Amino acid sequence: MKYFSFLFLFSSILFATSCTTVEKKIPRDVASLQATGGMEGIWFIQGTSTSRGPYNGELELRKTSDGTYDVIRMITYINYFYDGLKVQEVWTGKAVTAGDTLVLSYDLRQADFIEKLGKLKREPTDFKNPITVVTRFVATDKGLAAQYSDKKVSNYTEWITTRRNLEAKPLWTNLRTNIDAQGPKVPLAVRGVINIFKRDIGYHKDPYVQSFKDRKEFKEERPFIVFDPTDYDFYQENKDIIRVVNKITDDISITEASVKRNAYSPSLKDKALSYDQNTVTHHINEIGMVVKAEVDSNEKLIAYRYDGDSALWTGMYIGSQAMRYLKTKDPAALANVRKSLRAIFMLIDITDDPREFARTLMPYKPGDAIPNKWHQGKGVYSNMLWLEGGNNDMYKGLTHSMMWGSLVIPESDQEIWTHLRDKSKRLLKLRIFDEKSQNQAPSYGLVALINKDKKAQEDYRSAYRKLRWKPSGYSMNANFYWHGSADWSGVNLGLVGDITDISIAERLGETEIRNRLRERLMDTWVTYSPAQRHLLTMVAFGFAYSKGTRGDNFREDSSDAKFMAALNSATWGLREIPYPRPNLDVSIDHSLNPEWCISPIPRLFWKALKKPEPPNEYFYQGLYHYPVFENQAFTSNFVWKDTAFGFKDSASRGSENSGVDYLFGYWLARYVGVPHVE
Repeated sequence: MKYFSFLFLFSSILFATSCTTVEKKIPRDVASLQATGGMEGIWFIQGTSTSRGPYNGELELRKTSDGTYDVIRMITYINYFYDGLKVQEVWTGKAVTAGDTLVLSYDLRQADFIEKLGKLKREPTDFKNPITVVTRFVATDKGLAAQYSDKKVSNYTEWITTRRNLEAKPLWTNLRTNIDAQGPKVPLAVRGVINIFKRDIGYHKDPYVQSFKDRKEFKEERPFIVFDPTDYDFYQENKDIIRVVNKITDDISITEASVKRNAYSPSLKDKALSYDQNTVTHHINEIGMVVKAEVDSNEKLIAYRYDGDSALWTGMYIGSQAMRYLKTKDPAALANVRKSLRAIFMLIDITDDPREFARTLMPYKPGDAIPNKWHQGKGVYSNMLWLEGGNNDMYKGLTHSMMWGSLVIPESDQEIWTHLRDKSKRLLKLRIFDEKSQNQAPSYGLVALINKDKKAQEDYRSAYRKLRWKPSGYSMNANFYWHGSADWSGVNLGLVGDITDISIAERLGETEIRNRLRERLMDTWVTYSPAQRHLLTMVAFGFAYSKGTRGDNFREDSSDAKFMAALNSATWGLREIPYPRPNLDVSIDHSLNPEWCISPIPRLFWKALKKPEPPNEYFYQGLYHYPVFENQAFTSNFVWKDTAFGFKDSASRGSENSGVDYLFGYWLARYVGVPHVE
């Protein structure tokens, strides 16, 4: 396409020069500039679009070694606004001069990653074919003027007149880059297991998968992280503009740009303040559980909608507010801990079965049908419904919340502490306590910590001594990262458990256990470091690295320099999350982009053991991990547990996800002292 653009550009020059006559009058300023070779510089530009009205801005012409010019066209519409914000276009291209004619060429994308927005839809060909826009400026009484079309939405009339000198740096620079995330070589034994699963599901013969077999990154099994800090500094300084770059400007491309703007324009602190407020008003139900929200077109709450994983998210919300309180002493944060901690206690009481606990709770309205897997509580809980299925993941929410609650709630609060003493002991009777041996040590530890129980502390030590003889040591998890393939939800679950376990050991004075747990955490960080899991990096820093711990794998395969580089990058994990979350009827599909490539390793390949076996599409994952504002922001209810190399999803307008993921990351960063987070 670039060769076509230059051919078009020079054909336009040939046409322009063949029509030039010596009698033509050239304005004085243009003639003098040509006489001294002075087209290089930053020109004032103004014009009108047939769809968005008048605009003005600047056109940078920077001469290159081959005699052509690199072009940056940057214009802002005067009367056109989107959601109350100004809209700016940035186009980059090439230019040449011939006589008194200036010819410019730009290649603009017709589609990026949104496939459908409301009733608007991109065609598959839009993702493959850019539009070449050629602009021919000729001398007029007003200066150099041009008329042209973007061939899709608008016709433009514009002219350039006065000029200023170039700045040291271009007006705009593309900082987007792909970071290699391959990691270590896959061991032969693991390769054999992966190949067995691939044959079992027919992945290696799947026609769609095979259509990528000649791609270099496919052959090399080489995943990449797409890192795009472009325009971060601009948005920090310009809060009232949406910048659309090298795209046809329409509602879809403006929406894509606005989500990036909503990520990069607010400060981290401002986003935390907004999410803290929004969570209280929209995402903590009457009982205290984290929920989704049904909202109207003005983002006003209509109703709470349950989240089936709420026991875990509520535990992490309690953690976020506890860390917020420890950092700020804000009484509102402590009130949030109290409310949601009471809901956690109800998860254990409401089932009326000492072996089971609920996943979440919601109010019961008499006369309403009770959904499948939901049950009405009894006695004092008859005005509530509870969702069955409390499992290992949700159990982590219980222990996490009780650990933080016992740290920040004063013992003078007899109501909360009576429940803490009772519910910590009730953990030992739950079915999941017996089924998952890795849950036993932290549960005994909570009982010992909260009840000052010496016998429970000995049971705690004994539980860890037993784990010591397991092949995986204290970890009792399956940490692995093979060329972009991992259990991503398990990574989030593991770091929640690590915070709980290390904190309990620290508070019990169990130094040896604490140190081993810290070593485990650092070794986990090494495993996933190629994938840049930003929350894990911040947790590793706060609960192990900053305490002097490194870990055996760290000493063999990493270094302080690598860790600090990762820590400095971890802030981008928070910067990429926008506020507010987009609330749209939208479909995202990065696979329509010709640069995208599928992974030769199936996603969650071990899930092939499920019966019935999932379809092949279930196992598709990409080799590119996109910024949050280009993927997860539109659809995810918790970014830290999502598949790193996801590429396709959709959402419906009116359903708003919570920002507990941001709050947990932000307040943890503040609590442990991550640099550059204020």
